[in-house]
Amino acid sequence: MKIIKKIIKRKFLLISIFILVLALIPRSVEVLSGNYLFGFDQGQFYNDVKKIVVDHKLTLIGTQVGGIGGFFQGAGWYYLLAIPFIIFGGDPYGGMVLMLIIGIATVVSAILLTKKIFSWQEGVIIGFLIAVSPNIIAQSRFIWPPFPISLLSVFFLYFIYKILQGKKEYLGFLGLTIGLISHFEIATSGSLLFQSILFVPFLIWKKIITGRSLLRFIIGFLLPLLPLIIFDLKHEFLNTKGIMNLLFPSLNSPTANKLAESIFMNHFAIFSSSFSSMFPFIGEFWQIIALILVLGSILFIKDKNQVFEKKAFVFYLVSNPFLLFAIFMIYKDHMWTWWALQLYIFYCFLIGIILIYFFRKHLLGKITFFVIIFYFFAVYFSYTVNVYTRDYFDYGGTAKVKGKIDAIDYIYKDAKGEKFELLIFTPPIYTYPYDYLLWWHGQKKYGYIPHNEKKGVFYLLIEPDPHKPWTYEGWLETVIKTGDVVYTKTLPSGFIIQKRIEEDEKN
Repeated sequence: MKIIKKIIKRKFLLISIFILVLALIPRSVEVLSGNYLFGFDQGQFYNDVKKIVVDHKLTLIGTQVGGIGGFFQGAGWYYLLAIPFIIFGGDPYGGMVLMLIIGIATVVSAILLTKKIFSWQEGVIIGFLIAVSPNIIAQSRFIWPPFPISLLSVFFLYFIYKILQGKKEYLGFLGLTIGLISHFEIATSGSLLFQSILFVPFLIWKKIITGRSLLRFIIGFLLPLLPLIIFDLKHEFLNTKGIMNLLFPSLNSPTANKLAESIFMNHFAIFSSSFSSMFPFIGEFWQIIALILVLGSILFIKDKNQVFEKKAFVFYLVSNPFLLFAIFMIYKDHMWTWWALQLYIFYCFLIGIILIYFFRKHLLGKITFFVIIFYFFAVYFSYTVNVYTRDYFDYGGTAKVKGKIDAIDYIYKDAKGEKFELLIFTPPIYTYPYDYLLWWHGQKKYGYIPHNEKKGVFYLLIEPDPHKPWTYEGWLETVIKTGDVVYTKTLPSGFIIQKRIEEDEKN
């Protein structure tokens, strides 16, 4: 028996290491190339983190979101991003390292936690699916606040399972996880909270939940929200009013008059694409896969050999997208894909559990298992080859950090050590990424940051709108107007640099 356990342990370890290597290869491309997307949002994040770390201005709130409602997310994303900011001395590259670590941690936690609640087979299969899924791989290649939700979703599902086992103390951890998610995407946190509330009567009926354990859940949920609550108390419940306006718009609101059919079709497109994108290259065949998964879940739930908590867990996974869709129909406007980002993890868990269930049942199940595994390997191989033949060598134009830094370097070097002014045109209007790079890169390398005034020698750094490349001309004619043009140069990245001299300086 000891020998068998040793063999299983060694097999589990070797397969797990193999899966982590699979996870690491495509997720590392931006970390290895050192060239990554650094746009409007990343610039805003890093400017806000700079205020925390460098200017010592702590904040209770994160990014403003909510569209019509107008409210703020938790500040946890900023404080998380502050860790690599400190370690890497403000270099945004540290943010990419953070995203890679979170991506690998998601795979590791899925393997280990699933092994604890099912078996090592489910653990490695679910870990494998998360490791090779293009949707989840992409989350490690982009500095974006909703992406840590995948890691938190693994723990969320683990706590759900432990609660279904009757472990009431895990309700506090479940509430804490939902509260933490509000620091990365408040819509996801709100929908998970609503779902959890809907399951309370069932938990009471099964005597899984008590008043004390429910109190643990509430405290756990509210703890991460304390900064937002304090902010609300100090600002006349600004966040609460914003959320209420979003969920229940007034009759004069533009969203109140939107057709229910339009909202339904938008929501349906988001949910159907989130599932179908788990299976690239198969077109409408995803609907058959969805049906097979539902039927497989029914067989699993009806199987007398399965314990209650496993049946309830599978029911939760298979019913979750439908319940989540119904909850989002309360929202009277179009929704965004990242509001339901946790579904990718939920799908991986459901697919992995049903695959192993079929594999253990009969020969057809074993054949199906190997066909699906081969398919995911093929998808992974195609994605990874594309990543390293295209994305690794992609300069990125005006979107990635190298193009922006090269444009800034060009201007500094052209000035030959002389002070100059700099005005920037960018389609989003706000110049966050350039402001940050001028502070972090320009000041560190060249010793000063130019002002944005039209006097003496001044440069124009123009990022053309890829959809309307002529729009910067209006900026030149209305905002700039003055100064004699010395030269205009278009860089390989697509940036346009113009050097001007104010007439008084020339004379």
